[in-house]
Amino acid sequence: MIYRKPILALSFLFLTVLSCIDNGSKTHAIAQEEEIPDCKIMIILGDDRSGSSQSIQKLNKEDYKAVIDIINENGNGYFASTILGNPAPNSKEIFRLKVSALKPYENILTSDNPTLTEQAKQKKHNEKIKAKNAKIKKKNESRLNTFLSKTLETSILGYKPYKNNDITNIDLAFEHINKLLKEPNIEDYDKIIVALFTDGVNEPKRNGKIEKISNMLELTDNAELYLVGWKDTSVFSGIEINQFEGKEGFFSYLEDFECF
Repeated sequence: MIYRKPILALSFLFLTVLSCIDNGSKTHAIAQEEEIPDCKIMIILGDDRSGSSQSIQKLNKEDYKAVIDIINENGNGYFASTILGNPAPNSKEIFRLKVSALKPYENILTSDNPTLTEQAKQKKHNEKIKAKNAKIKKKNESRLNTFLSKTLETSILGYKPYKNNDITNIDLAFEHINKLLKEPNIEDYDKIIVALFTDGVNEPKRNGKIEKISNMLELTDNAELYLVGWKDTSVFSGIEINQFEGKEGFFSYLEDFECF
């Protein structure tokens, strides 16, 4: 006796599974590729390296990398750092690091049931994007390594007050940050973070006399202000601030960072 019905049923099931796999591969040709984060971020770090800020835990290389990784992991943009203290004339400007954007994957299929030729074109297109992104990632990594090993080590972590005059000129730092926030296309950023690691004590002269900060921060609408260790916040009247006692709180906050 020949059992035709079970054989026919199994054949039908086999063909159905193949059909589902085939249709799924066509429908999700794009979804299989890596997700490209597209948030444009600028993080501006004010780092007090002066001797008078002993109550503030100094930032180290790992801290800088953790901050820059926020941009890398969420999209693209710029990291910038300015020294709060008395940097030498060639170190007064803001140190910058660019994180270039990755290319997004695009669905070039024109049909819900693409032919094998169309699928091949899509695959080739995806491979080109993937290759371009690999080069961009490599360039971003190279820039990061250069920044951490040279600029950071020499000009920031290796900071020494100019002519051994250990003062804290916060007005100068605010001047540089305000200029940065006035650059063209600053409104194109999805989020700007200004984080100041300092007690906020302004001692701009050699005699060590504490003076009132005369320059005010001019934040843009897309900017958020974070203060780590700042004592008297009255200088920020009218500005919404986020405060942390020390760097542990700030970096714990960054662990749950969301761009939007």
